[in-house]
Amino acid sequence: MKHVNRTLLVAGLVAAGHAATAQSVGSACGCPDVSARPQVLLSTLVDGNNNLSSAATTLSCANLYILNTRVYVNNGQDLFIEPGTVIKANSNPGAAHAIIVSRGGQIWANGSEACPIIMTAAADPLDGTYSVLNRGQWGSLIVLGRAYTNKRTADGDPTATATDGVGTIEGLAPGDNRHLYGMPIGQEMNDDNSGVLRYVSLRHGGQIIGANNEINGLTLGGVGKGTSIDHVEVISNLDDGFEMFGGTVDLKNLVAAHCDDDYIDWDQGYNGRLQFIYGIQGPDNSGGANNQGDNAFECDSDDAATNFGNGGLRSTPVVYNATIIARNLNDEALEMKERTQGKVINSIFARFARGLNMTTECAGFWNANQMEVRNCTFQEVGTPLRINNVVPAPGSPEQTKFAADGNLSVGANALIDATYTMGANNSLTDRVNPVPAAGAVAAQTTLTPPVDGFFTGAKYRGAFQPGATPWTEGWTLAAQIGLDVAASAGCTGDLNRDGLVNTTDFGLFVNAFGTTCY
Repeated sequence: MKHVNRTLLVAGLVAAGHAATAQSVGSACGCPDVSARPQVLLSTLVDGNNNLSSAATTLSCANLYILNTRVYVNNGQDLFIEPGTVIKANSNPGAAHAIIVSRGGQIWANGSEACPIIMTAAADPLDGTYSVLNRGQWGSLIVLGRAYTNKRTADGDPTATATDGVGTIEGLAPGDNRHLYGMPIGQEMNDDNSGVLRYVSLRHGGQIIGANNEINGLTLGGVGKGTSIDHVEVISNLDDGFEMFGGTVDLKNLVAAHCDDDYIDWDQGYNGRLQFIYGIQGPDNSGGANNQGDNAFECDSDDAATNFGNGGLRSTPVVYNATIIARNLNDEALEMKERTQGKVINSIFARFARGLNMTTECAGFWNANQMEVRNCTFQEVGTPLRINNVVPAPGSPEQTKFAADGNLSVGANALIDATYTMGANNSLTDRVNPVPAAGAVAAQTTLTPPVDGFFTGAKYRGAFQPGATPWTEGWTLAAQIGLDVAASAGCTGDLNRDGLVNTTDFGLFVNAFGTTCY
């Protein structure tokens, strides 16, 4: 019987990964070491009002850019960011530096797996040792578009404007047209194109940008379906990972880790599609500095019921293949409230206090199949189903429907290894494994995503194909510090990737023998 010391192996792999990638970001694309790149202040590329000075601005990986101001990409302007480019942001508490793509502006951040684009804090040495507890070190990235929102004047909050369909994005000051998103009713551009975000890592953001307002890792306000967003990581953000305020944009291959609020948040009539989402909170639940995260998904249509009597549509996004791991049996996996609809299918949620948590109104949509949660696995979730703070009795119609919709409840680490131990400088003595073993029953599904040009036909539950190398490797900080599992973390025959080849692996092989791998 071959045994592998998992702790020593993982520690060696993580240390090697740190050393190999510390300053060589973009080397596969011919970019120089980050330490050898001359520094360019982004303040030299904007005018006195922080607008880009040129209609088209290119950030090259030959330079190291310092974000020392707020940067606006305005209507008709293009910001090109080459693969392998690194932007380091200075801290500016109370008025955080950020990159804001306003309505009609476009950002073309088209990185690659070998040459990701990184936006991070000034103090980050890029070697994986900058603690994930360093949240809120700068602002982050905000993209605003001209697609539909159900934002209405009647909302009466500071983000409402005098025009139905148009709002001021959360965190930014009202009265500045560069902060607006959406369009007047009847003028929406649902295929609006704000550019490309691909293989982009946003690290250590969420600093206060205005009075009592921190911003999300990636904020999308009224962004249209013509925008391409895939392979984007948000790590150690002080607010949500990804938040969509209306809009129709589709998102794919997302990572959110160690953020301080929700991991996916939609609102104001968001109607996009999402697939392959991986989220992991910190292991500590003490309430102190290590305490991280809130809900996996916070799902709203809008805070104001008046919107729906004024031509407003509900949020109806469609989600396939999420895996999100909570820190310590806390919070909600799916917080369905404020009149949301939509679908969450073929997903895995681990270590949350509650699984599907609904208001009475959302439960009505759920019973009518206007809001669907199907073929999801809830691992080590104390209360898989709760409605209006009440747990339906065993055998009730609600519990019967929950099971009939293909949802499973399994015990601790029954499907994925959802616990890990992290020390100083992100060192791991035990790493999480979000990849189900090949043939794992709780990862199987009867549902396949639609064939519509966006969804991949992944016939399994969760963000990662069971038994396969995760798509996070090679470009994410999460992989660099060991928050996924590498193919080399186990040896040949180690089907459950626990560092041992034993009878458990043999049992998995026998159970899967003769089946088809997807």
